[in-house]
Amino acid sequence: MAQAGPPAGIVVLRHGRREDSMNPEWQQQARWPWDTPLCATETEIAEAVARMQGNGLTRFDVVYTSPFLRCLETAERILGALGCGDVPVLIHRGLSEVHNPGLLFKAHGRPTMAQRARLWLWRSTYPRHSRPVRERFGVKARLVRESAWPPLPESEFAAAQRYSQVIMQLAAKHAGQQVLVVSHGKAVQVAHEAMGCSGRVLQVSFAGFIACRAKPDRKSRDGGDSSRKGRDGKDASHKGPDGGRRSADGSQAPAVTRIWSGGRSGGGGVTWGSLELDPGMPYFMVDVIQGSSPDMM
Repeated sequence: MAQAGPPAGIVVLRHGRREDSMNPEWQQQARWPWDTPLCATETEIAEAVARMQGNGLTRFDVVYTSPFLRCLETAERILGALGCGDVPVLIHRGLSEVHNPGLLFKAHGRPTMAQRARLWLWRSTYPRHSRPVRERFGVKARLVRESAWPPLPESEFAAAQRYSQVIMQLAAKHAGQQVLVVSHGKAVQVAHEAMGCSGRVLQVSFAGFIACRAKPDRKSRDGGDSSRKGRDGKDASHKGPDGGRRSADGSQAPAVTRIWSGGRSGGGGVTWGSLELDPGMPYFMVDVIQGSSPDMM
């Protein structure tokens, strides 16, 4: 029987730099224009891994990824850089890109019948055409059988609810473990807002991430200041002159105010309210403006 409780830590990360950001003509020639691979010259993933390692995070127990190729390739590069090829990689359809026609097809309005048909073909043949990249992992990446594709079209609001629910469901399965979720920019924004962090996410850059951890239990909070220490045991709160927390690069870290974190349970008593920002590395390559209330949900 699986242990109940939140994971020790969970990192929600956006994929690395996509090919069409450097080569706009790629989509015009691609069979699946929405399923962009990573750019061969991207450097952001290595920077993200360096930030993790610099804060003592050198291994994950499990990786969940969006089915989109750029996310699988991001997970592959992260595990390769960390040297942990034996980590299980699970592909969850619920971590997919927002199914907005403007994002998938670069089109306005409702998707055409031709666009729907091409997307249906991509999704229905996914187990077969994704096999080569899935077999590149040390342990072949597997599809989460019970996961479902998002509807088309999908609103930003519906996608935010989907990400929030799916991430909590995954977190509840891995009590005491380190979990990596590789998805899309919206998922990182949702994680920030779901914990009730102050401020508003303006942009999530390629390979940007937010790092969460299980909130210390009452005993550890009452017995000392261990809740403010990083993985190396040192004080990692990075307080600035204004009293606010700062990340390791000196940028202002959001204060935790718990706006709507009480619900959206993933099972086993795990909710967004049972997590908090990791004070050692709250987020990386995520632009947050302070003094604004989240308005996404």
